[in-house]
Amino acid sequence: MTLRLNIICGKAMLLACGAILTLFLMSPQSAWSTGAVPGDFQTILNHRSNALTIWNYTGNQNIYVFDFPGLILQGRTFNRLTQMTEQVQTGAGYPRVLSNEELLAHMEAIRRTQANFAFGHDALVSELVQFYNLADRDKIELFPEELVLRDFLLGNGLIKTWRGFYQALQPDVIILSIPQVQDKKADEPRVSELAREAIFTHEISHGEYYTNPHFANYCRAFWSQTLTDAQRQLFLKFLANYNYAVDQGEMIVNEMQAYLMFTPDPLSFSASRLGVTEEELEKMREAFRKGKPPTRLPLR
Repeated sequence: MTLRLNIICGKAMLLACGAILTLFLMSPQSAWSTGAVPGDFQTILNHRSNALTIWNYTGNQNIYVFDFPGLILQGRTFNRLTQMTEQVQTGAGYPRVLSNEELLAHMEAIRRTQANFAFGHDALVSELVQFYNLADRDKIELFPEELVLRDFLLGNGLIKTWRGFYQALQPDVIILSIPQVQDKKADEPRVSELAREAIFTHEISHGEYYTNPHFANYCRAFWSQTLTDAQRQLFLKFLANYNYAVDQGEMIVNEMQAYLMFTPDPLSFSASRLGVTEEELEKMREAFRKGKPPTRLPLR
C-alpha cells in the first residue's frame, strides 16, 4: 500500500537515467550488495545520505526499509510491482506484470512518471515472489534495479529458487521503501522533511498492519463498525482518485488506517482531500484512538 502525493505533472518523461543508474549500481557505497543495518524509528527517520541504505527495523525485525537517495531509482525498483499489487488492471482476469512499454503508457495515462508514481512502497515477500514468477513466465524484461532487489531477497535468505521458480522462505516479511529528503530537481519533485516523515510513518503503519494481527483486526472492525457508510464511501473515492484498486477490501482497510492516523503531511492527506470538515476528521481520529488500538506506533 503505497503513499501517493498530489502533484500535477505533464507528459511522462522518458527514462533517460542510464548514466545515473550505472554510477549507482557500480558505486562501492551502494548498499545493494550488503546486508541490512539495524535502525530504530528515529534513526531511520533522521538519517541523511547520498547512498542507498537498507535498514532492518529494530521495532519489528520482520520489516526491511529501503532508504533511497532519489525518487527515480526508487520508482524503477518498485513502481511496476506496486502497479501489479495495488492498481486496477484491465484486459486480464489475473495479476500480470506490465512490460516496459505498457508501464510507460500507463504512467502517461495517469500523468505520472517514475519519480512521482508513488513516494513510498510496501510489499510482502510473498507478493515479490509472485511478481518475479509472473515476470519470468511472461518473459518481461525487468529493470536492473528490480533484478538487484530480487538478488537482495535471494542473498538474504528471504526467497529461494527451486526448479526454475521462486519460493518464499519468509513470506510474511515486509519490504518498505522511502526517499531521502531532497530539493526539487529537473526530473524529480522536492521531498521535504515533513514529507519524509509522512511517507515513513505511513509505510511503517502498513508493516504494522501486516505483522500485528491484533492491530489488523482492530482496523477491520473500525472500518466496518465505527465508520459510517458515508465515511467509507469518502475513503473509497479518495483512494480511487489515487488509482488504488478499491475492490481489494483488505488493502482499503490498510490504506484507511495509514492515511487517517499515520500521514501528517497535508499534501498527502487532509480533511479537504477526504471531503470532510476538520471537525469530522478529528472525530474519526478520536474514535480510532479511543478504542485503544493494540500498537506501539505513535497515533496522530
